[in-house]
Amino acid sequence: MSYCEFFKQCTGFYPYPWQEHFSTWSGQSIAVVSAPTGAGKEFGAVIPWLYSHKMSIPTTTRLVYALPTRSLVEQVYENTRQVVTASGLPINVYCLKGGFIEHGFEQDLTQPAILIGTQDQLLSRALNRGFGVSWGQRPLHCAALTNDCRWVLDEIQLTGVAYSTLVQLYKHWQELGTFGQTQLCLMSATFDDRPLEGLEVERFELDAADLAHSGLAAKVARAKPVFKAAVKGVEDIAALVEAKHLPESLSLVVVNTVERAREIGKLLSNLTPLVIHSRFLGIDREKLQQKLKSYQGVIVATQVVEAGVDLDADLLITELCPWSSFVQRCGRSGRNRTHNAVQIHWLDYQQWQPLPYKAPECEATRDRLLKLPDASLHNLAQIPLPKLDLPSYQLTTRDVETFFCTHHKNRKTTYTVSHYVRDPTAFTVSVVWSIEPPERLPHQKFTCPVPTNELKDFYKSCGVKHLVWGEDTWEQKEPEHGDVVWLPLAAGGYSQERGWTANPNDKRQAYSLEVEPKYNDPPFPYALPLGTHLQDTEAALREVIPYLQMLEIPELLVEELCRCARWHDWGKAHQVWQAYAQAQGELLAKSTHYGSPMQMKGYRHELASAIAAAHQGASFLSQYLIAAHHGKVRDSLMPANRNERFNVKVLRGVELGTHLPSVEIAGVETLPAVELTISGKAGNWEKQLNNLLREYGLFRLIYLEALIRNADIKASQYREEKAKHGNSN
Repeated sequence: MSYCEFFKQCTGFYPYPWQEHFSTWSGQSIAVVSAPTGAGKEFGAVIPWLYSHKMSIPTTTRLVYALPTRSLVEQVYENTRQVVTASGLPINVYCLKGGFIEHGFEQDLTQPAILIGTQDQLLSRALNRGFGVSWGQRPLHCAALTNDCRWVLDEIQLTGVAYSTLVQLYKHWQELGTFGQTQLCLMSATFDDRPLEGLEVERFELDAADLAHSGLAAKVARAKPVFKAAVKGVEDIAALVEAKHLPESLSLVVVNTVERAREIGKLLSNLTPLVIHSRFLGIDREKLQQKLKSYQGVIVATQVVEAGVDLDADLLITELCPWSSFVQRCGRSGRNRTHNAVQIHWLDYQQWQPLPYKAPECEATRDRLLKLPDASLHNLAQIPLPKLDLPSYQLTTRDVETFFCTHHKNRKTTYTVSHYVRDPTAFTVSVVWSIEPPERLPHQKFTCPVPTNELKDFYKSCGVKHLVWGEDTWEQKEPEHGDVVWLPLAAGGYSQERGWTANPNDKRQAYSLEVEPKYNDPPFPYALPLGTHLQDTEAALREVIPYLQMLEIPELLVEELCRCARWHDWGKAHQVWQAYAQAQGELLAKSTHYGSPMQMKGYRHELASAIAAAHQGASFLSQYLIAAHHGKVRDSLMPANRNERFNVKVLRGVELGTHLPSVEIAGVETLPAVELTISGKAGNWEKQLNNLLREYGLFRLIYLEALIRNADIKASQYREEKAKHGNSN
């Protein structure tokens, strides 16, 4: 099947010339796609990757599509799911945005997948500091987003610091190495090339053939008259909307702050406007998103509608903003229909603060608009771009290696990735309201993004109790950007209609919560023998050897991984763990009923497994991969809890000098009885890990971790599926 025919199968129409040209990109260099709103960047980026999988052309296993706003993610996610269904390919599409995070992609890195999410959710995961992800699970997410991936960053002019961070991260992927290719595509209607200096770039732009295309030319040339509207305050804006809005049409008002959006919404109560901003619970925002489809009436919104949201307004009223943002706002009017008349009114003010933007940026836009009678895509493309003040933070090798490490509460400082993935005005925490703190971390759809400083001011002024999710439980501490924070439902501060208000009198009704699955030792359908599980885990890893060979992982390393899989739960043979599993005679890997975790006194079976492997002559790589298979024991053997004193005789709950009994793996080997002792100092672990990082690079090493963890998950799933069908053998 030709690419053009496949494109038509997926979309119902043939590609534009530039989209067909882009399908030839090999991924060896950075792709820069410069095309106006409505030129089909989304399909142009997704379908070539799908076509490669359709035709078995070598490409990456995962496509990662990063966007600046949640609303844009929702649209691209739904469109991509439809395209994948039409393609006939068995590929899963996952959504990752504040308020809605889909899991599963991290549990099998060998299966093709598309990840669509906001820049902060995806980049924080690529830096091993995934927002809203428990510490033990973060390495899995990092592995999935830093090896064998094609990254697409769309609407880069709206992504702020994320643009520079992703380019720097791309350089680290190239220099430190990954398994499989790691590719980068950047797309926007407006571009600033400065972060790309010194890098090999391949450009894709509209040319004469595109402008001669009847469908695309109609979008590019359609007129959008522009008018200046002098206003003094929100009352004038509301009056302008009432004067210009036509019944049974769509009018869009875009302002720069949540407060102004709310105020205008109140003044237009007679028109029952839809007020949209980013400070809603995910479950409430989903309802708003549904209302947007085929909506007629007045929408009052903040910047959340700027990028790619499929609105086609007849009337656009907008505050001054940076030029790139204005171009995006124009894209929400006269977007799809080409026959209707549209108008754009920009608000000329004298005394308002342009926050969150800088005054010179807005003034530069004003100067351009005074000379612009028509904001057609063609006219906008002719206007030189202002020199952007691109935010950027240097991302050094030391930084990414620090993020590779486990979070230790006993360290004097903690590294945050917030300033690498989002602008300071967007520094938020995720707030959940409930009568009692949920048992585990809630799904993000049940949380609301709230500016970190606003939340601190709220609970301090009201004397409200709050808790912050730590490594495995809720803690009493000050929240940092990206944290999940619990507030009692009675604390208020949230309105179901208006979102986050910081008013304690606004109280949402109680809502049902879903929490993250309990990854450690959930009850199993039946008592699973330890030897059986070890054999299953090795078998699960051997199943993906052809895939590992495609990644050019050496044969000797593959065999070492298989042995790690076979030995990974050896430490469960210890009497402490077997008592916890309430085993009766036979050594178990899974139990139908577990005792209290307290009785294990912090015993980490994976560290005991690694110590036993060391006694069998296993390399430190094997020891590390075995110890890391729950994400709890990775870069240090020091206590994770700052209140726990270090005991050289008890490491992560493993009492040195105790024994593991022999373990029979039927038809494979018998693991001998082992005394759990460590030669040298526990601090040697960190030194040896530094040697591994130099040998393999952090991205490859974290990927190898994930392969063992994936095999463990698949082995358990295999037995669970057999149990469902009445077969436990």
